[in-house]
Amino acid sequence: MGRPERPLDGSTGPIAAFAHDLRVLRNRAGNPSYRELARTALFAPSVLSSAASGHRLPTLAVTLAFVSACGGDRAVWERRWRSVAGQPGAGAETREDRAADTPPDGAHATASGVIRLARPAQLPMGSRIFVGRERDLADAAEMIGASGPVKVPLLVSGPIGVGKTAFALRLAEEVAADFPDGQLYADLGDSGSGGRSANGIVRGFLRALGVPAHLVPDDPMQRIGLYRSLLAERRLFVLLTGVRDEGQVRPLLGQAPHSQVVVTSRARLLGLEDTNRIELDTFSRKESLALIGRIAGPGRVRAEHDATDTIAELCGDLPLAVNIVGRKIAARPEWAIAYTAGQLADRERLMGSLCVGDVNVRDRFSAAYDHLSPTEREAVQHFGQSGAGWTTSIGVAAAMGIMIETADELLESVVDAGLLQRANVAGRYAVSRLVSAFAAERQREPGPFAAAVSMAGRRTRKNAFESLRHEAVRTLPGGSSEG
Repeated sequence: MGRPERPLDGSTGPIAAFAHDLRVLRNRAGNPSYRELARTALFAPSVLSSAASGHRLPTLAVTLAFVSACGGDRAVWERRWRSVAGQPGAGAETREDRAADTPPDGAHATASGVIRLARPAQLPMGSRIFVGRERDLADAAEMIGASGPVKVPLLVSGPIGVGKTAFALRLAEEVAADFPDGQLYADLGDSGSGGRSANGIVRGFLRALGVPAHLVPDDPMQRIGLYRSLLAERRLFVLLTGVRDEGQVRPLLGQAPHSQVVVTSRARLLGLEDTNRIELDTFSRKESLALIGRIAGPGRVRAEHDATDTIAELCGDLPLAVNIVGRKIAARPEWAIAYTAGQLADRERLMGSLCVGDVNVRDRFSAAYDHLSPTEREAVQHFGQSGAGWTTSIGVAAAMGIMIETADELLESVVDAGLLQRANVAGRYAVSRLVSAFAAERQREPGPFAAAVSMAGRRTRKNAFESLRHEAVRTLPGGSSEG
């Protein structure tokens, strides 16, 4: 039973009479609580309570949702609402109209008879050749299954091509039984430089959840509030991929005791509080060989184990690259795996070799590179110039003629762009073979950087490098300043 409300005199005016009859309708429907009505009306309990308070006329959308949840006649109540609001299209309200939407004494309108909520299944198809990640999957499932007042969002991060979305989809399969009300999915990085807006995504989610178009609030904050209310009421798995920054995803998070939100991002999104985190690394060599075997056949891998191992090394054990090469090997069974390894060994042709159909590594790297600032791009080009498997802020500072602190900030930005990883040694960053080859490509391209660097500038950088060598030896484990 709903709690008692403040008495309302319906004779004091049309709005009070309107609210009074809403209360009568609710009472004839069994006097459900406003929280119970909210599950069907898809508006917050406070909004429904306000509609029947008599302080002001509720919106038409709220009125119709209230009436539908209580089993009333929507057409009759719409005419009455327009009459009270003084809008065109209102017909004269008759006594028969008012009686028509009041159920007989003892009748009870159930939620299922008014609005049927859908069970969305929006997740894209996962990979049938998924390999590895057992420990990470177990850790993520344990985080999701942890007891608590709310489900904490899970962030899956890592560099480009490491398989974040594939991991999240496999995780969704493993925990599907805990979220029987469905799955929602949105790629926030698939539309232009700014990505998709939270308001547009929420509108789509509400429609997928069965909310009729006329009940989706026009106000963006109300729309987000309704989405969060449904998250709190239902058991949903929500996957948000390609997130670039915290502001893009924060509106899509809420206090959900039963629904789980999983976010994938190249960036670490350190601004998000109360978030569980899984950071994916590249494959182990065993996982790389296993993936090629799953795609091209384990027999071929066993027959040319050394050549397959070389391919995995040339791919930097990056899952995307290993997957692409595995598919190319499978497509040409007449070719020896050693032939493919030979093609990949040419550093200048490496990026061009890592493509199959509409999937290629260069495009993924380019998309991230193009979002960097000019100074950050120059830092990336330094990776191609040095050709080393790692770099440091000291080395970048020397090469670019900038302060060490500035270089450190640049490298951290490149990490969040997915083009760099921290190494196990303090102060060092791991530069993958593929990123180094990509950076070398960009360095060879004519552009403003090459034209801007004069001979005097080069001498200045050389002097800066020499002055920082001793500092590198002093601060870095291993006593090397090589950048």
